[in-house]
Formats: sequence, C-alpha cells, structure tokens
Amino acid sequence: MDGDLCTVLDHPSIFNTTLSLALAVGIVGSYVPQHLRIIIRRSSRGLSPWFLLLGVTSGTCSLTNVLLLSSDVLQCCSKLSAGKCMAASLGVIQIGLQFTMFAIILLLYIQFFPRDPLLDADRERARRVAVLCGVHFCFTFLIAFVIYKFKSGAVALYAGFLGIEATLLAASQYVPQIYTTYSLKRAESLSIHTLAMQAPGGYLWALTLALREGTGWSSWLPYLLAATLQSILLILCIKYERSAGHLLGSSLAELSSSVVQELEEEPFGVSIFEEETDPALLIQDQHDYDAERSFHSSKAGPRFG
Repeated sequence: MDGDLCTVLDHPSIFNTTLSLALAVGIVGSYVPQHLRIIIRRSSRGLSPWFLLLGVTSGTCSLTNVLLLSSDVLQCCSKLSAGKCMAASLGVIQIGLQFTMFAIILLLYIQFFPRDPLLDADRERARRVAVLCGVHFCFTFLIAFVIYKFKSGAVALYAGFLGIEATLLAASQYVPQIYTTYSLKRAESLSIHTLAMQAPGGYLWALTLALREGTGWSSWLPYLLAATLQSILLILCIKYERSAGHLLGSSLAELSSSVVQELEEEPFGVSIFEEETDPALLIQDQHDYDAERSFHSSKAGPRFG
C-alpha cells in the first residue's frame, strides 16, 4: 500500500469531488428516460442487439479495469474516514453505476422485444446476446481475480489490455445503433433525452476520470470516444424526429383543409338551412300526429277521476 497515495486521498479536491458526485447522480438520471421509454412503449423496437452487446462488454472491461487500477486507492479506505473513502472511490462508483444502468437496458430489450412470429429469429438472437454478455462478465472478472491474487505483477498489464479492449468496443459500440437508426429513419425506442444528457456528460466524465488519482488513459479514453459517437447518434435522432413531426403536422393540416373544403362544396351543407318547407307537408305531418295520438288514447281505455 502506498502511504503517499493515502496521504493525497486524505485531502480530496473539493472541485473534483463535487463534479464527480454530480456526474454520478447524472449517470443514473440520464438512463431513466431510456428505461421509461421502453417500458411505456412496451417495445424495444429500434434498438440494435449488437449495440447492447458491445455496450455491456465494454462496460465490463471498463469496470474491471478501474477496479484493478484503483485497488490501492480502495485499500486506503481503511485509513480514511467514510466520506473521504467515498470521495476516493467515486471513479469506481461512477463506472459501476453506468454499467448497471446500461445492463438494465439489455434486460428491458429482451423483456419488451416485439411479440411478432416473424421476429422469432431476432428474439432468439437477443437472448444469445444476453447469455454472451453474462459469460463475458464472469470470464473477465475471474481472470482479474486470479491475476490480482496470484500474479500481482501482471495487474497493470491486464488492466491495460482491458482498457484497450474497452476502447475498441466503445469505439464500435454506437456504429450498429447509428446504422439501425439511419435505416429506420426514426428514433423508435431510443431516448433522445438520454442521449442529450449523456453526450455532453461523457466529455465531463472522461475529464474527471483523467484528473482522478489511480486512473490512466485506458480508463477515460473509452468514454471520450463513446461521447463523440453519442453526439453523432443524437444529431441523427433529432433530425429524424423533427422531420417526422413536420410531416405529421403537414398531413394533419392537409387533412383538415380537405375536410373543410368538402363541407363547403357539399350542396346540403348550405341548402339544409336555406330550402323552404312545403306547407302541404306540414299539414300532412300534423294529420299523422293527430291520428297517432288518437290511436294511443283509444288503447289506454277510459279514465276514472
């Protein structure tokens, strides 16, 4: 354990701690609109399974990476107060929250996958993606545990490998989702609110990780790349949704205009108020009314006062 590191952590930066806390809350809050959108629509249409696979596996690598690199920081918690320990562990907490919230999207994707017989093959593919994510998670953490316990000299090497893997996965994570959204020309179950919060937040997150003790380029680079690709996806979603809204507004306006025009052109629309009633018809109606009234009176029988 590095005594100098514990001394540094005993005097945390107020700015970095405050910013990290705000980002931790923002991470959770930014994913809530995405979860709610899938639940409310009761459909996960529009989400790419490869996007989810790459996202979960990238998150697994990032979480394992920061746990290995922050092991000395976490060990200092025995010498620090609870508040300072939490401040020192905020990098791990942030990545842990991000991984958990993204994994929930994968679970919702499977739960609310469209119930269409034509999509049975896609549904089976989604389940295989979930299984593959679980296997990758267990395998990655098992290797990390073995190296940490029995090959401590290889911790930095394995952490660097995970950082490179996370960077490559993060760099390609949004490519299939960008392609899916581009093909559909709609955001569908993809939440614009989540992207709008995460795209700029990703740059701040990468900055705080870069400024934090016990982290390296392999910890913050994946989030810098992810934020850049999220920005591209956000621009696409806003463009398509605005186009869809404009087309919908134009269609409604044209429908309303055509209905009004048809009403104006219909002869009965005016003649129903202007045509004169034939007096003979009024007399005939009165005779019919009197005859019907007389008939019902005769059926009712005599009255007794």
